[in-house]
Amino acid sequence: MEKAALLSVTDKNGLVELAEVLIECGFTLLASSGTGEYLKEHNIQTTSIERYTGQSEFLGGRVKTLHPKIHGGILARRNNEKDMLELEQNKIFPIDVAVVNLYPFSQRVSAGANMDQAVEVIDIGGPAMIRAAAKNFYYVLPVIDPGDYREVMEFLRSSSKIEHKQALEFRRRYAVKVFKELAEYNLNIAEYISSVTCVEGDKPEAFTFCCSSGNRFSQVGGLILEKAQDLRYGENPHQAAALYADKYKSWTQLNGKELSYNNLLDFDATLRIIRSVSGDKPFACIVKHLNPCGAACSEDCTDALKRAKASDPRSHFGGIIGFNQKVDLKAAKEVRADFAEIVLAPGYDDEALNYLQKSKNLRVVQFEPAAGSKYEVRSVEGGYLFQEIDSGVSSVKEARIVAGDGLSEQELLDLQFAWNLCAHVRSNAITVVKDQQLLAAGAGQMSRIDAARVALYKAEEHGHDLTGAVAASDAFFPFPDTIEALAHAGVKAIIAPGGSKRDDQVIKVACDLNITLLFSNDRHFRH
Repeated sequence: MEKAALLSVTDKNGLVELAEVLIECGFTLLASSGTGEYLKEHNIQTTSIERYTGQSEFLGGRVKTLHPKIHGGILARRNNEKDMLELEQNKIFPIDVAVVNLYPFSQRVSAGANMDQAVEVIDIGGPAMIRAAAKNFYYVLPVIDPGDYREVMEFLRSSSKIEHKQALEFRRRYAVKVFKELAEYNLNIAEYISSVTCVEGDKPEAFTFCCSSGNRFSQVGGLILEKAQDLRYGENPHQAAALYADKYKSWTQLNGKELSYNNLLDFDATLRIIRSVSGDKPFACIVKHLNPCGAACSEDCTDALKRAKASDPRSHFGGIIGFNQKVDLKAAKEVRADFAEIVLAPGYDDEALNYLQKSKNLRVVQFEPAAGSKYEVRSVEGGYLFQEIDSGVSSVKEARIVAGDGLSEQELLDLQFAWNLCAHVRSNAITVVKDQQLLAAGAGQMSRIDAARVALYKAEEHGHDLTGAVAASDAFFPFPDTIEALAHAGVKAIIAPGGSKRDDQVIKVACDLNITLLFSNDRHFRH
């Protein structure tokens, strides 16, 4: 019985070469109208699905491939005599390869398609065919991604030499990809349709659709993820763990052991700080247990790292080091001068990378400078919390000065540095900065005064002079005691959100202590 390959694609990249290999391997090509026309332009002959099935497209092209001769050829079980006899009686080719990709729904919606236009790019025939092929992967190879054509061609050319188990495993892997892609496709459609509301048009019988109340989250939401690797364990050795990545992963590991669960959490915290805090000047930070224990700007990455280490000379050992600029050999040597778990940067000089790779255990990571994920997800009992990533720290120049005098340009720079860092310290959070260097951080305390006391203790322990320093608080001051503690340590200016019922008392104490106090319009809890 003649074997066939089905071709029905929107994305034509690589199609000609794949079709040539299919012909070389003895397949008859069945093609949908657009795909067949494209191949004909490239001197490749196909049999149109219309001619093969005897059924023309109708309903304006909405029905093209939904026919028993197509789905029977895909779904027949090759080891089932009754199935194969029915194919023969109905003159149906067994379709052993299905190459199908889908109408680009998300791209059209992102480009501003209205509901009528969006509905017309909800693919029906494509998902039906490729889903059937994936279901029957015991016998059929389903191919949904043009990026896989190279591997598919190699498989087809060597299939006669491949063991049955190996071939079956190859098709199973491709079936998994199909179901994943279809799940994402359906999720995108559900998210879009659930995010619009039906409203009356300009005529009684006319209706249109618009976004629901400006809500940024649709009624239906979710993620389709693929396991990137198993992890040795989770936060503790008795907890199993794995990393699931989305298709937009923005970093690459260049050296060292695999990242652990805790490594990945700290790595993520470091990357967020780099992307939100750094400006044009070289910047380095060191993160321990999701909190910055060191951070500084300077004239080059090496000095920035030295100053970041000096923020907390005791805690930075075994930390995660991050840079906002390309790392040179000098900076690489400073990285390895002390023990670090991970170093991450947007790039490395060849000499720097070679030097860092001499340390087997040091994980070296390169990331894309552009912002990564837009949302973050956390699990709670009975559900999942979605929120936008906090990347909107305000300018301190927009804050209201409610006590004290104006600040110099350098003091404003330091206050901005403290304010940016504070958004990445676990609540309750206090950060103290001087000359673009983090001098102390109080993190994760149950009261704001305790967070301040932790920060001041650490500054004193490491010999930091806080005279003329500035501070930031991630939320309002419920009592004046934190202002008093910071002022007595030498802090000159503080930024925090307003909103406490005791704001008047806090402002009065700041005035009495000659502290410049600014109230921002935003707050930045990090739980």
